[in-house]
Amino acid sequence: MMRKENSIRVSVILIATSLMCSIAGCNRTPAPTTEIAGAKTTENSEYTGRGNQNELLLALMIDLNENDTISLKDITLIKDAATQRSDVKAIKVYYTGQLDTLDTRTLHDALLLGKGSLSKKKTKIALSGDLKPGRNYLWVTADIADDATEGNRVAVSLTSVGYNKNKRFEYEPEPAKGREILLARRLLFAPGDYNSNFYRIPAIITAEDGSLVTATDKRKENLWDLPQDIDVVIRRSTDNGKTWSEPVTIAEGKGYGKGYGDAALVRLDNGKLLCLFGGMNGLWQSRPDSLLRTYVCESVDNGINWTSPRDITDQLYGAGCSDPIRKKWMASFCASGHAIQTSSGRVMVVAAVREGDDYSLNNYLFYSDDEGVTWHVSQRAMEGGDEAKVVELADGTILMSIRNKHKGSRYYTRSTDNGITWAPVQQWDDLKEPGCNGDMIRYSMEKNGTGKNILLHSIPFDEKLRRNVSVFVSYDEGETWPDGKTICSGASAYSALTVLQDGTIGAYIEEGEPGMNLVFLNFSLEWLTRKHK
Repeated sequence: MMRKENSIRVSVILIATSLMCSIAGCNRTPAPTTEIAGAKTTENSEYTGRGNQNELLLALMIDLNENDTISLKDITLIKDAATQRSDVKAIKVYYTGQLDTLDTRTLHDALLLGKGSLSKKKTKIALSGDLKPGRNYLWVTADIADDATEGNRVAVSLTSVGYNKNKRFEYEPEPAKGREILLARRLLFAPGDYNSNFYRIPAIITAEDGSLVTATDKRKENLWDLPQDIDVVIRRSTDNGKTWSEPVTIAEGKGYGKGYGDAALVRLDNGKLLCLFGGMNGLWQSRPDSLLRTYVCESVDNGINWTSPRDITDQLYGAGCSDPIRKKWMASFCASGHAIQTSSGRVMVVAAVREGDDYSLNNYLFYSDDEGVTWHVSQRAMEGGDEAKVVELADGTILMSIRNKHKGSRYYTRSTDNGITWAPVQQWDDLKEPGCNGDMIRYSMEKNGTGKNILLHSIPFDEKLRRNVSVFVSYDEGETWPDGKTICSGASAYSALTVLQDGTIGAYIEEGEPGMNLVFLNFSLEWLTRKHK
């Protein structure tokens, strides 16, 4: 396993760039003591998951006066009334000196000062350690029970810190929001992992054997798209996302203009997995003599092994294409995330196409009737479109959801002839977005005996900024999207969805700034549609 460099921001990057007092949970600063010049706390309110260890609850900054050193004796916490003790296996307190970040994956540079169980009311944990002059950082974490209740919260507030012989630094506790528990929450990639500066572009699929398979852009040098040096990497989970395999590279970039990225995944009826992605030149740099190309990799063993990338560009567009119109197209790429196979066996993925030199994008459906061997192109679905997804409706209609490049209400269109021609484009008033890729999948279908007709759609639910990624639910085949919930309230962008074999939902999303953390969340439909009390 390669060393994970520069990953110490992992658990707190979503709290704040400056760390302290940037979101809910700051306590009033108490009056200074002889030794302590000041102190502040910050609460972490992102989701957590069953079985997670060392999940950050509170960050505590203590400033000591010059030349003063204190010996910690204990810390006293009170739990929120709604917090269930059975959901928490242990409370721990770590110290990182003047380092204002905590890597909960490796606990690098973190010293464990004390550990205890959560009590009914006040929890007093004995501590053993000294604080130095100047700024010091303490971290209160929780080990979440393997059987913790989905939707419950773990929330504690700080009341006091004991130090030296009989001295105590008192706090006035404020209500804690806490961390809501999901079935699973796992960080798959953070900036610096596996010798790469950044990661982006999530895709996820549930394989025939129930394993989860993700595809991700390993953006080695910077955050930018192709033609940068990018690899496509695969990770798998065989326990519903609780643990993940090491990354496997299926398309390795060889420098600027020789990379691969923007992967889409689809599982065929025979169990085979296809991964489609772009490569070589970039969308805006592509030209007839140096195209942005399209590739396919295949796996017949649930994502463990993959074929070498196969170039299908000439079937779609460019100088090698037999179609006289598409021969003149300038660039094309398939939207990352999900492709589908319909009940007729047709494989479909939506492409954003630059037809000329004006740098506008139009949407076309790329489809295959022989499991991805040969590919064809539909009539134009939208002029002025962008990244898009398709899903098959109960009556066989194909519904396409299209990114609004201008920001605002998301576009959609339908096809009643298996994706060849498309109806006039309309907009969903209840799906607002900042111009960002999202995902749309089938959760269940009545005629297939899997339940009601339910669709899911994920987007950043904000008309201006990439934040607040949410999952919406439709019960009327995409006419309206009345239910749903935010799954990342902070900075967040691309997302991908899948349905696990147990009927729960998996979301693979980009979270945080600067850079991106790639995070997997697992939750039930009941939780997603549950109204807040």
